[in-house]
Amino acid sequence: MSNIDSDQSNESPILLNPHHDYKIHHNGITRINTTNSHVMIGDISFERGEFVRAFEGYLNPGLARAPSRKFANPVPIGVASFAMTLFCVSLTNIGARGVSNPAGFAGLMLFYAGAIELLSGMWCFVMEATWAATLLSSFAAFWLGYGCISLDVFQVVSNYTEGQGTYNNFLGFWILAWAIFTSMMWITTLRSTWPMCVMVLLVVLTLIMLCASEFTAVAAPVASVHLKQAGGYFGLITSVIAWFVLYEGLCTPENSYWVPPVLLLPGAVTAVKKDD
Repeated sequence: MSNIDSDQSNESPILLNPHHDYKIHHNGITRINTTNSHVMIGDISFERGEFVRAFEGYLNPGLARAPSRKFANPVPIGVASFAMTLFCVSLTNIGARGVSNPAGFAGLMLFYAGAIELLSGMWCFVMEATWAATLLSSFAAFWLGYGCISLDVFQVVSNYTEGQGTYNNFLGFWILAWAIFTSMMWITTLRSTWPMCVMVLLVVLTLIMLCASEFTAVAAPVASVHLKQAGGYFGLITSVIAWFVLYEGLCTPENSYWVPPVLLLPGAVTAVKKDD
């Protein structure tokens, strides 16, 4: 039990609830107590179960109110679709076994990482998980867009015939915008967990490498190839961590012999903040 006392009043405290051991004064709060089941904020009592700490299995970046609706966790399927698609596309970026055209994985981009991840993101809104909903829904749009570009849907690629490198610059701008967005999302993970923070950071590095590869495609083609391969390797590492996040979202003591611990970052909030 943790207590915060104030010397502002000498009046005898009132026991708000004999089962919770919450004490207040007539002139304000003098002690904030927490028990194994409840937390007192001001004159309001909350059950501890109403709050959840940072946990990558739910893509929850920090202490937040638990969802009021009881549904299955939609995050694992969204992370699974992202991880598998990124893994396959990254293999083409490094040119594994001579394969460098990602168009063959358009089905994964459009249906698995596109449609399924979008449904996962929308369901996160229902679960009141704003951060997860924003991330998953946005990257569903990324994969839908990249799938369309890979297949030249709407003649996106065919329309860039003005000059050498025009298409590469267009694609570089597009990837750069996603790198900026992902960087913003990464900043909000700095007080969450190590797997979540590292995963999003690696996505940022992957996008930066691919963006630089497109911008240097004409002026420095050899460097462009190396940058693209670096982006591919970053993507492969990212997909492995994403699969770990997927595992954490699915495993329980009932279905797994090993349930990994939650690796919180320094400064991660694990309890309700109390006023001094």
